[in-house]
Parts: sequence; structure tokens; C-alpha cells
Amino acid sequence: MVSKNIIAILAIVTLATTLGISPVFADWDKTKYPSIEGSIPIENNQDYSELSQITLVDAMTIAENNVEDSKSMYAKLSPINGYLVYKVVMTNDNHEYSKVLVDAGTGDVLYVTDAKSFAENKKKKHSENTKDSKHDKKMRDYYKDMTPEQIAEKKKQFKEMGEAWKSLSIPDKAAMIVHFMQMKLQWDTMSEEQKDEQKAEMKDKWKGLLTASPEEKKQKLEEFAQSIK
Repeated sequence: MVSKNIIAILAIVTLATTLGISPVFADWDKTKYPSIEGSIPIENNQDYSELSQITLVDAMTIAENNVEDSKSMYAKLSPINGYLVYKVVMTNDNHEYSKVLVDAGTGDVLYVTDAKSFAENKKKKHSENTKDSKHDKKMRDYYKDMTPEQIAEKKKQFKEMGEAWKSLSIPDKAAMIVHFMQMKLQWDTMSEEQKDEQKAEMKDKWKGLLTASPEEKKQKLEEFAQSIK
């Protein structure tokens, strides 16, 4: 279940949708944002990777400070309506998520979406598109040979992974996000043999994580974050 997109976002999803927030990523770039005016204008196809004046940690911290009772789960630098921003995914204890646009120059919050649940978003998407998403198909395939009891246990483990990730410090989450985004860039240039080796390495690295206790899940993630800083 390790794919290019999974490695890109957090091989922690060898961890495989493990974070319980993969639906957010599946819908990541489908949000329609209103007109915004930021401090760093971006032209089409311009390389903006070195233009930000604030860090990923800054952006995730700013988002948390502006969205009550929510934690930043993921963020990336992106041009929106001609300006460079950080898009930050937030989640709360009700498992609702929202997105925050943080100006990559000033750190100002330019826009915050309404919080919505995954169930609400999934219902909306299916009403607009009768075809199942790739994510839905992967999950059906993943569960197809399991008993109801096994499925329930696996979903519990996935939820624990999401909570473990959510409980990490912002610097730890940011370090892993950057690490896996760099891996994604490398992935795009790898041969199929190199990709297979990378998949095997990641599978071995995270072996047993899903079935570990909640405390062990968090500890393993923290140790990995420290190892890549």
C-alpha cells in the first residue's frame, strides 16, 4: 500500500491511511478559495521553493494560534490566486478539519475554511461524482479479506496512529513533513528497482508500528523525528 503519494505525504501512511487524515489529503487541492492578496506575488511556473520568509513551523504554529481547539496536521507551500501561502490542514477533537492560508511573507492569516467532518465531505463528493475515489477502492481492497472484528481492530489502530501524530510537537511534525516531501522528489527520479528497495526499507522501518500501543506509536514517531532533524 506504499505509493508515491503516500511517501510524499508521510510514509507514516505505510502507516497507510494510518494517520486517519488521508481523506483530507485526497481532497487537499479541491478547495475553492476566495480572492486573497498576499505579500509574495507568484507568476505561473515560477520556482517559489526559496521565496518564503517564514518556516513551516512558523506557519503551523500561526494556524494553531488562530483556529481554536485545533491542531495542525500537515502543511505545504503553495501559490493560491497568484500569491505564495502555506496551506495548513487543521483538525479538532470532533474529527472535523479545516484549512488555513498563511501568508508566506508576513505570517498573516489570509483565510480559514469552515470546519467540516470527513463524513460530510465524503457525502458531498459522492453526490457530485458517482465513481468511487481511489482512496475508497484502496480501503475496500485492504479490508476485503478481514472479518468484521478484524476490521474494527484495524480501524482502532488507524485512529490511534492519527492521535499519536496529532499529539506530536509542531517541530516534530514539520521535520517529518519536510523529510517525506524530499523523499517524494527523490522518488520521482528513481528506477523501479530503487522504488522497490525504498518500499522494502520503509516497510521494515515501520514494521509493527500499527499494532503497537498508543504510547509506543507516539514514541516511535518522536524518535524518528529526532533522527532526521
